Amino acid sequence: MNMIKPFNTLSRKIAQKSSWGSLAVVLLCVSLGSAAVMDRTLATVNGQAILLSEFQKNADPILEQFKKASPPTDQTPERIADLKKRVLDQMIDDRLLVQEAKKKNIHVSQLEVDDGVKKVHSRFATEAEFNEELQKEGMTYDEFRAHIQDQLSTIKLIDQEVKAKTPAPGDADIKELFDTIDAIINDKPIPGSHTPSEIDELKSLARAVQHRFGERVRARHILIRVAPGAPQEDRDKALAKAKDVLKQLKNGADFTELAKKYSDDPGSKDRGGDLGYFSHGDMVPAFETAAFALDVGQTSDVVQTDYGYHIIRVEEKKAASKVNYDDVKDDLKEYLFQQRGAKRFEEYIKDLRSKSEIKINDLN
Repeated sequence: MNMIKPFNTLSRKIAQKSSWGSLAVVLLCVSLGSAAVMDRTLATVNGQAILLSEFQKNADPILEQFKKASPPTDQTPERIADLKKRVLDQMIDDRLLVQEAKKKNIHVSQLEVDDGVKKVHSRFATEAEFNEELQKEGMTYDEFRAHIQDQLSTIKLIDQEVKAKTPAPGDADIKELFDTIDAIINDKPIPGSHTPSEIDELKSLARAVQHRFGERVRARHILIRVAPGAPQEDRDKALAKAKDVLKQLKNGADFTELAKKYSDDPGSKDRGGDLGYFSHGDMVPAFETAAFALDVGQTSDVVQTDYGYHIIRVEEKKAASKVNYDDVKDDLKEYLFQQRGAKRFEEYIKDLRSKSEIKINDLN
């Protein structure tokens, strides 16, 4: 169970830029990624085919997520066709990078491959599960190792040709970005000239910075889980259990021990219900309202959310503080560096495409 809602933190904004554009070469990929079925060719990249089966392995999860997250009115044939095109474009870019890494004789040691294999292997509970996934992907173990080697060589290529050639931002650039963020936070006019998309990005970054310096609370909770659509009988039982736990707390029982014993939140149960620090906007509304209303050392009554029934205890509080340049300078420097790297990556891919022979067939 994850009580925390999705939100943009400064570190996450920076992490988003660390991909150097739209690059999808990620070592710990969910799919082991290959295709054994010889079927229709969707595209060729310098004579190397991208098969329909490969495309579907990449596109199907993205399309499924799009259909779950978007209202039916947005699921137009045009939007779906655009998503498919973007997936295929990404696959072409990935293929170009692997080919270029081989041209430049980028070396990946067997020890590095071993380490990459171990990282993916660790995602599976047993050897049988790992082998089952290999079979599902239509890969032999040797093909899987070759796939990992290709990914690692691509990462090295990007480090060499993009990251190493991206200039670091100077102090003036960092201070200019900080002044822009500070103006947004304090509802002042945004200095300089920016496109609408740039303004949206700057506002998102400003919210992330402000979030970091906002009021925070550290709390524990005990969750008695019940599904939103559960029968009333189940809800009544869960509420009665929560009230019994609260009664034990009022009679002097230790919150940490009761959390370990009763809480249905696997993410915090073993820590005695400790959720660490969180800020406004991190938690679901009912939970957040109750937590921030409590004083340090105070325990709530039973609080209902979509997850079930909670009992919350506040351990510490930190007041909001003014955004300070010295505290965010390094983060902003990294942000600007990643932003420049993303632009350089896009130029690098564009150059690779211009030198390559790419043929694309009908996606439908």
